[in-house]
Amino acid sequence: MDRTALALTIVGELSRAPTVSRAIDLFEQAIEPFGVKLYRTTALGNPMRGRLDDAVVSNYPEDWMSFYRGVRAFAFDPVLCTSLKGEGFYWRDLPAPTDLAAKTLMSDARDVGLAEGFTVVRQSPGELKTAVFVAGENLDWTDLEQGVVNLICNTLMSRVLHLREVQLSPEVRKLSLREAEVLNHAALGRSDKQIAQAIGITHSTVHTYWKDIRRKLSASDRASAVALGLWSGQIAH
Repeated sequence: MDRTALALTIVGELSRAPTVSRAIDLFEQAIEPFGVKLYRTTALGNPMRGRLDDAVVSNYPEDWMSFYRGVRAFAFDPVLCTSLKGEGFYWRDLPAPTDLAAKTLMSDARDVGLAEGFTVVRQSPGELKTAVFVAGENLDWTDLEQGVVNLICNTLMSRVLHLREVQLSPEVRKLSLREAEVLNHAALGRSDKQIAQAIGITHSTVHTYWKDIRRKLSASDRASAVALGLWSGQIAH
């Protein structure tokens, strides 16, 4: 069983975990095959307030977090500052910091295993904005695998916050047969143009289907929609 299929078998159980401890265990089982060694979840707010105790789940080294708090790194940390803008990203895609303090922080982070990372940002309308930061030595993922990682992290946050009496779980609605067909083709790596040709519809109609698919699955992007379609059993792997 490949790591994508393995993760998807775990996500369902993670979404029903009876305790935060069990949720963490399942999260680690699902995320470890993707090269993730370190992780941290947090509620996002004004970084100047330094609300670093909002982490729900974390295995970051405590000495690193003590240092981070001591220098008030939340005010200039490029990863945290970018996460406040809304969408997920690879840390390697961030512009090189020009601020000396930020440069030093990123260099120091490499020494504790935080060189290669990915951030998943979750925002449900009217609810708390949260993020999951994951790091490892080699986060080399396909678009589908990135979508699955998004799903794992979002499911973790949904469950642990729900267990803390904050419900952020997305509503996943049933796709139409044609919507499922579009998503199936996407899961096979086909472009929108190829999907249109295979199904016999126009390119613009494919775009319309994507809009409905993302809305029904509460997905922020194409990769997340594919992962959610696989997890919910509406398309085949």
